[in-house]
Amino acid sequence: MKKKLKVVLIVFVSIVLSLVILSSVGGSMTELNHQIKVNAPRDQIFSVLADLEAVQHYNPTVLDAKYITSNRTGIGAARECDLGKDGKVQERVIEYKENEYIAMELSKHSWPLEFMKWTTSVKTDSQGSFINQNLQYKMKFGLIGSLLDKLFMKKKLDTTLNSVFKSMKSYIENGKSA
Repeated sequence: MKKKLKVVLIVFVSIVLSLVILSSVGGSMTELNHQIKVNAPRDQIFSVLADLEAVQHYNPTVLDAKYITSNRTGIGAARECDLGKDGKVQERVIEYKENEYIAMELSKHSWPLEFMKWTTSVKTDSQGSFINQNLQYKMKFGLIGSLLDKLFMKKKLDTTLNSVFKSMKSYIENGKSA
């Protein structure tokens, strides 16, 4: 009996040590890109992107958004988003060029992320106006986090962002969310 207990203990300790090692090494950054054509002029599109509280009207995961800084535009402007059962997150502007792009980062959250940042830009050409977004993030927990990202997180974020972009298009073009 003592021998079986010793073997079980050795296996248990080995598994725990392996998990600790895997969670502290490696891990990679993930990048997602989205684009949608919007039938509206660039300045109208950008005014929605620059209004940090407007996200509550086109992002179905955001129940409420409010400014948490006195400055409402440009670098340093920040908002808090209430995600209901998923808690609250704070996001702040880290780069800004009027009518061209806004870059933001997740600054306060309880998610298993080391970081998340995204740049949303408005481009116009002979085909019309387009909203483009490049989102980058890195999971916590090293290789285990990377595995969770590949199995779950990346697909969930990609699906959510596709929904957000469709709703944003509708909100800008029709003045209401989809």
